Amino acid sequence: MPARTRIILLSVIALATIVFLQPFLTFIGGLVVLAVAGTFIYRDLPQDTQDMIEDYLGNWLQKARDGFWPGGGDRDPEPDPDPEPAPAPKPAASREASQEKASAKPRTRRSRSPRSRTNGGNGGGSGKGSGAKED
Repeated sequence: MPARTRIILLSVIALATIVFLQPFLTFIGGLVVLAVAGTFIYRDLPQDTQDMIEDYLGNWLQKARDGFWPGGGDRDPEPDPDPEPAPAPKPAASREASQEKASAKPRTRRSRSPRSRTNGGNGGGSGKGSGAKED
């Protein structure tokens, strides 16, 4: 790639990064500053006020989980009266069986060279698209 093209490409990437990332990073930084300030303010409040805020936020989160509007539907209306039993765990392999497998002769690998395939040697499949004309 010529140097001039590389310079133009890097300039365009830098400009796009500044245009799109700078506002996003500013927004994220502002949220961090607000969170830190809120943490310091919350820490300096009396204990009963902290408990009141925790209750308010806890109730709000519970309301959000249940749905804000009445009749929005329950998440778990009724438990299943007849659940399926869990499958029985498989028995662990005995130590002798694992030693037999370890001492067994390793499998030989097949070569990856192309071979003539079944189905007439046309690469498998339906045969269409293999270059042969059908009339």
